[in-house]
Amino acid sequence: MVIQRVRGLSLFELLATLVILSILVSLAAPSFSRMLAEQRLRQVGTELRVSLSSARSEAVKRNEGVSLIQQGSDWSNGWCIEPSTETSCSSQPVQQFNIPVEQVKLTLAGVSGGTALQFNAWGRVASCPTFTLTTSAAGSACTLCLTVSMDGRVQSHTGDCPSDCDQGGEEMSWAGACS
Repeated sequence: MVIQRVRGLSLFELLATLVILSILVSLAAPSFSRMLAEQRLRQVGTELRVSLSSARSEAVKRNEGVSLIQQGSDWSNGWCIEPSTETSCSSQPVQQFNIPVEQVKLTLAGVSGGTALQFNAWGRVASCPTFTLTTSAAGSACTLCLTVSMDGRVQSHTGDCPSDCDQGGEEMSWAGACS
């Protein structure tokens, strides 16, 4: 009689591997969720920055005021670009963006009413409005601030918005948005 040895894993080896794997996954999960939250902020922040630049360019091109207007009752629903004569998003806006991620909260400060940001014919704004994007990950808050200077340039800051309008911000850094 020939005895053949069967190769494979024993139940104990399989269980030990699963325990080690579950420990490694539980250690990586918080940093992975922070990475996903920063990616959500990156997506919405980049789209907002492009829309702000487009609205500014459109105002200069048309030589008339152009507004970035919130859709619906909240900026978190998205926004559109319309001529400044419009007070809400029409059926054929110049540009429109719907926020696909429900977890990102977007607010506008520094503008009366807070529902529209208007660029004049020179691409300038009347005040220094700030957009705050927030989300959360692994129990920590993630915040990104986009500031529009009076000449229409957009600056980004991780964390809370600065109180001074003309502070220079990093070009588009997302690292450190989650604390």
